[in-house]
Amino acid sequence: MTNAAGVAYSTVHDVETISDDALRDLLAYPDGLRSPHLRANFIASIDGAVTLRGSGRSLGTPTDRRVFARLREVADVVLVGATTAAAAPYADLHMSPEASAWRASHGLGLDLPVAVVSSRGVIPPHLLTGETVPPVVLVGDGADEAARRTLERSGARVTMIAGGRVSSAAIRGALAAAGLTRVLVEGGPTLFSQLVGDDEIDELCLTTSPKLVAGPARRIAASADHVEITMERNGILIGADGTVIVRWVRARSPRSVGVS
Repeated sequence: MTNAAGVAYSTVHDVETISDDALRDLLAYPDGLRSPHLRANFIASIDGAVTLRGSGRSLGTPTDRRVFARLREVADVVLVGATTAAAAPYADLHMSPEASAWRASHGLGLDLPVAVVSSRGVIPPHLLTGETVPPVVLVGDGADEAARRTLERSGARVTMIAGGRVSSAAIRGALAAAGLTRVLVEGGPTLFSQLVGDDEIDELCLTTSPKLVAGPARRIAASADHVEITMERNGILIGADGTVIVRWVRARSPRSVGVS
């Protein structure tokens, strides 16, 4: 498990006053990674809801959207569950010329693949017919045979995971084998909850949208048992639109996971 070194805990940056390249530098992953560093990105209302009228996008703000784009631009891969992949246009995540230049100068590949986790092997068809970057697909070995054949014909980079369920440790291992160490976890809540429950999250960039929404929306993570992962604040971004984004990293003390 990795620990992130970065800006001082008390550092606060006004997003309106810094350039996109400065944002990329702030959000860059730790140097010298030898194994995948799993950074999750979520937005929630002030009262903890992850959706408004059923959509997380309804909580979004200009500041959040700008930082969201920069988070992708400093990653090696975007990790999502199959349901999330079906709900958003993850095929061919294009980079702007400015982002490509930054990536090249920092030793990152010019392409940004999506990695999809699906125990059943059911992957949204649009991901398998993208123009440029084949997806990375992590599939349980109990997946339907027809689904497996479809994946194999598609050109996707498929890894079969023994045991049926695609475990968090297997996800980390498969990404390591693919040489993908800067991992941006975009959800959904089911995959993130699994990673938190299995103590496999290194970092969380949490956007607080300036809204109170109440209602039936769920939290960003939920599990049957309480799980405790001590985190440290490692920088704050604020926007004129009221948005607050806090980067939380795993504490430098030994991992602590408790069940009560």
